[in-house]
Amino acid sequence: MEKSYKKIVEYVKNEITAGKLKPGDKLMAERELAEHLGMSRNSVREGLRLLENIGVLNSQQGSGNYIDLNFNETMTDVLSFMYLLKGIGLDQVTEYRLLIERDAMKLAVQRATDEQKKMIMEQLKGLEEAETEEERVVFDKAIHKILVEASHNDFLITNYEALANLMDRYIKSMRLNIIIGMQSQNMLENTHRMLAEAVAKGDLEKGILGLETHFGYIEQYKNG
Repeated sequence: MEKSYKKIVEYVKNEITAGKLKPGDKLMAERELAEHLGMSRNSVREGLRLLENIGVLNSQQGSGNYIDLNFNETMTDVLSFMYLLKGIGLDQVTEYRLLIERDAMKLAVQRATDEQKKMIMEQLKGLEEAETEEERVVFDKAIHKILVEASHNDFLITNYEALANLMDRYIKSMRLNIIIGMQSQNMLENTHRMLAEAVAKGDLEKGILGLETHFGYIEQYKNG
């Protein structure tokens, strides 16, 4: 038997599909929704809470419930748990990250905004001037994040954020080993300059070469 609170979920989904609700629109009050759908207010409240938890609604105290687009954090958490529970290992994470960044690069060289081009070059400058390995980690991550965001593809961005979340929580030491290994031979700046300049100048060939070189170094140094 279908749980009654799912009626509110289906109602909101159908209203969005029909174009009757869009981001920023306010839902009817709980009492009105209960009457409209023939549900108890408790069931309506439970359904609204579910929609809020997955990022569809933004509940504003004293004002009401509004359609929202706050999915990234929820999707990142869900995907992170999936990777962990399925026991996906570091080799697969690295392979998938390369696939995401390669596809992102193909889009980023076409879609990066002037602001993103400026930002990625600023992060490269910070990387090249950093004095500690910890600082280099920060700028390294920022360059890759901007690269993926410049694709302007929400699926790529969300999956990348889930992978980055997983790596931050569980393999920080591995990341530092890679940074130290690459830095010792000036590889870090060279590969990231290729990535940053590819996005800034729209040079796909340089970007793909930079990614392949970068991830080749990861394979070399990831075991410390």
